[in-house]
Order: sequence, then structure tokens, then C-alpha cells
Amino acid sequence: MTVGLAREEARKAPPGVVVSAPFAVTALFLSPHEAASIEDDWRDLAADAVEPNPFYSPALLSPALDAFANEDVRLAVVRDERGRMIAFAPLAPARGYARLPVRYLATWMHEHCFFAAPLIRRGREEDALKALFDLVEGEGAFLRLRHLDADGPLFSAARAAAHSSARRAAISARYQRALLKGGYDAGLYLETALKAKKRKELRRLRARLKDQGDLALETLTAEGDAELWANEFLLIESAGWKGGAATALASSVEGRQFFVAAVKRAHEDGTLDFHRLTSAGRPIAAIVNFIDAGAGYSFKIAYDEEFAKYSPGVLLEIEMMRALEGRKDLSFVDSCASADHPMINALWRERRTIAALNVSGRRRRARALFRLLMILERAGERLRAHIGKKPPGETDDEDL
Repeated sequence: MTVGLAREEARKAPPGVVVSAPFAVTALFLSPHEAASIEDDWRDLAADAVEPNPFYSPALLSPALDAFANEDVRLAVVRDERGRMIAFAPLAPARGYARLPVRYLATWMHEHCFFAAPLIRRGREEDALKALFDLVEGEGAFLRLRHLDADGPLFSAARAAAHSSARRAAISARYQRALLKGGYDAGLYLETALKAKKRKELRRLRARLKDQGDLALETLTAEGDAELWANEFLLIESAGWKGGAATALASSVEGRQFFVAAVKRAHEDGTLDFHRLTSAGRPIAAIVNFIDAGAGYSFKIAYDEEFAKYSPGVLLEIEMMRALEGRKDLSFVDSCASADHPMINALWRERRTIAALNVSGRRRRARALFRLLMILERAGERLRAHIGKKPPGETDDEDL
């Protein structure tokens, strides 16, 4: 398509649609209710994303939109000159930043979402991201891309696209969480990660637990009943401290609805990795992971507190590591844990840096306001660090 035709198409574009010359890349917002109408294209994009993100795949995000989204959530969709989807991101407005009452737009995350990289088609990163930035221009003080891999290809591409389109970019809220890289030998890994005394203690606990009845690791197969496993997980989790604190998935109708639907859909898509430890045939610990194109995310773990003295959660993590060590396609498993999680930090040696990337508008006023906000945020971080109240896992913002 020629530049002239692209500009003519831009003039004819309906309200809410951005057409970026010279490639006639189009971007628009959809409502969550329209998600089902784009699922085939969305799934195709997810399979070819420069950075796989199961949390934004149809299997997990569609149930999340049904359960948690309100009218503020919108789906940003970018298509290329052939109509092929090259970018997808759920976005929602947020208010208040650096103690100023400003409004900005951010990638949407519900409470059970732990990674927020937009789906961007490999090889079309610059076109896709520039069109996304154009779409949100004027929607708020800036765009906040939350929970990215600070060392990943999408972070680099977003930063480059911001600069090449005369925008500012700044990194924010960095922290590190435990990561398990693929290609490991479980036995050697555990010997390095855990001291001999700790390994001996875990062997003792495993032996004592085995005395209670046959101990086995079960993995949900393609023919298994995902809904049954999901509901049994919810029972274990609800019976423990999370149930008492009303933070278990089943503590709300929406949480239960989301979890069961997401597990079933991920099972159908082949991205579910579900293991449980049984004692005499009874599930006493369970862990749910999602693995998409080699990128794994440890989603939820639960254990029966009747068996707490045997550390069933730790034993299950170790058994899971042994089960996954043979997967040649596994690049990593992100723990999705807090920066200071004692159990997983002791078990997994590698770390992944998670950060937000803030992107300004291109107009002079937007860039000036953005610079002020970032200066104020850095000043706030320095003050908190000075008085010893720095938020765990966060560092000063850095203007890029």
C-alpha cells in the first residue's frame, strides 16, 4: 500500500481507530465482551509472540475478563496491512502517581496475574508498539507497561519504539524473583542449592511421610479430568490459612470461576502443567504451572496443613523439578513469588528482574509532565531508602 493510500485510509478511519502510515497498521480498542470474536487471531498471535505470556493468552485471560474485568478494562488490538493481529494488550486507567492526582493508562492485571507483557508478534515489534503507543496517546499522562522481564526482548523493543517515536521511557518498580532455568539436572542442582544438612532433613521428612502411606507424584495427563483436579486443589487451599484469611481462590465466586475455567482451558490448549503429591492416594499438596512456548510460570501451590510438619510443599517442589528436568523445550520457570519468599529463594538459585516501563506521550507537554512525575518518583524512592522504608524489591526509577 502506498503512503498516499495509507493516509487516505487514516482519514476514513472510524472514531477510536488509529491508522499508522506508511504501513496501514491499524489499532483500536475493544470491550472485554468482544474478546470471543477475536480468539482465533488472538491465539495465532500468542503462538508467535516475541515474548510468550500465558496470562494474556485466551486460555487464561478470557476467564479472567469474565470473572474480574469491569467497564474500565479495554483490549488494545493492532493489526498489520494484511489484517493479521500483531499486538494485543488489556489496558485500564489508573489514578494517582508520585503523590499527584494524575490519570494514566496501565496494562491490566487482576490479583492472580503475575506477568503483564503485551503479546507482540515476532518481527513486527516496532510497528506494533508504535501503533499501540499512538492508540493510547492522550488517554492519560503516560502508559505504564507493568510486570515485564527487564532483560527480555519486549522490554528492549518497547524502550526502542518509545525513543524512535519521540517519547520518553523510564523503568520503574524493579525487583527480582526466583527463577528456574531449563536444562538442569535436578540431582546436581539440589546438591548445589541446598546444604547437606538441609538435604538430609528433607530426606528424613520424606521417609516419615512415606510411613503414613504410599507417597507418589501424580501429573495431570492430556486424558485426565482437569475440572476434578482443579476442584480438589481448591479444597486443599480453602482448608488452610488462605481459607481462614479469605484469600483462597474459592473465597470468592469470581476466584473459583476463574480458576476452574482457566485450568480447563489451559489443559485443552496444552499449556497446563499440574502436579500433586499423594499419600495413600490422598492429595496432600498440589502445584499449578502454565508453560507456553517454553516459558513457564508457577501459578499456585497449596498443601494440606494436616501434613505441614512434613513440609509437603517443599517436597512437591523438588518432585516437580525432577518431573520437569527432562523437558527439552523448557526455557525457564518463573516462580511468580515475592522478592523475599524464603522457601523458593532457597531452592531456586537464578533470579529474574521484573519491572515496569513507563512511556510518555509524544507531545511536548506530555513529555514535560512525564519528566516531572519521574523526578518526583525517584525523589520519593531516595527518601524512603534514606529512612529505611524502601518498598521491598523496588529501586529508584531510571530515565532511559
